[in-house]
Amino acid sequence: MSDLKMSEPIKRTVNWEKYTALSSMLVAVLALAISIWQSYNIQQHNKLSLRPYLEAEFNTTLEDGWELYINNQGLGPAQVTDVKYIVDGTIYRDRDAFLIALGEDPDCYVMGNVGRFYKVSDRQIVFSTLNNTCRKTEAELMALLSRMQMILDYQSLYGETYQLVIGQH
Repeated sequence: MSDLKMSEPIKRTVNWEKYTALSSMLVAVLALAISIWQSYNIQQHNKLSLRPYLEAEFNTTLEDGWELYINNQGLGPAQVTDVKYIVDGTIYRDRDAFLIALGEDPDCYVMGNVGRFYKVSDRQIVFSTLNNTCRKTEAELMALLSRMQMILDYQSLYGETYQLVIGQH
């Protein structure tokens, strides 16, 4: 028989510190990724929750007058950034010039500040006939409205831009 001894198996020790450190790092990276994803989703939700929605409201009165209002029907405020008044394809920046182009006397109308900051559920007058001398029959009013258009550009708190178009062309 030979003097060869059977070697004993080598004992391997597991380096638990290394595995613990790696798993801790993995958990931290996953927690960071989930936090970033969650904050992005919250921001998207806030954008949708605070979206403004400007809407035109047109009313006629019993005395053959008319009124045009702008309402914020959204859940967030709206900042008007630009207002265009259009008559027969020509753009006007001034409401008096717009009314004169329509053949109307600006003194016949009460006018509110359209280019403004609209809070939630805010309502602002655009035009309203002032007295009985400014009356229009239904046919005259329809002819007047068919020639005019107003375009309001506005934005949300997050800078998203929207447009309200009143009238058709």
